[in-house]
Amino acid sequence: MQTKLVALGFAGLVISTSAPAALFVPDGLAPSESYQLAFVTSAGTAGTSSDIGFYNSFVQAAADAAGIGISEGASWAAIASTSAVHANTNAVVAAKVFNMNGELLATGFADFWDGTHTTGVGIDYNENGIGTNANVWTGSLADGTNAGINALGNSVATWGESTLSSSAWVNRGTQNTTVVYRLYALSEPLTAPIPEPQTWAMLLAGLVFVGIAARRRRA
Repeated sequence: MQTKLVALGFAGLVISTSAPAALFVPDGLAPSESYQLAFVTSAGTAGTSSDIGFYNSFVQAAADAAGIGISEGASWAAIASTSAVHANTNAVVAAKVFNMNGELLATGFADFWDGTHTTGVGIDYNENGIGTNANVWTGSLADGTNAGINALGNSVATWGESTLSSSAWVNRGTQNTTVVYRLYALSEPLTAPIPEPQTWAMLLAGLVFVGIAARRRRA
């Protein structure tokens, strides 16, 4: 297991947490604040299955292989719709969502499913944090509901383009579902760590040292 230095973005504090390099806390979050991560899979699949469990298992396997899944206590769901299940209820947005480059995609459910990612970035990094431009099966409309006869599991389904932030990130067109495209994945809500008491003590000691040094330079 790798050690990742995580900047929490407050008071200049940087703490060390035990986590794979790809499972991280985005900058600017407060201690104990919830957040979610999203990625586009590095591998692809056909969109012929009408079982949402198939797509959930596919993205979870990708996360597990990258060391950001079950071994770290993180479950992932496909941002995808079948005729029976909507993407916005299968992969529930319950916090701020970031891509795997730490860029903010949306501030919550309404922002995520309002048709655009107003920050201008896409879900264009895979489970290993590598940028990629990919066609992605979604079976969904821009609001996260299924696309009816174009939901996954039908002969033709909707797809999105991972680099886009307009509604085309989720609904760029339709394609025969026998074609192999990628999938989007969304993590369950994660929590920014709370620094341990000794970390705060080290920070305060450092600030005192800086203050003393500054006074000496002025003297």
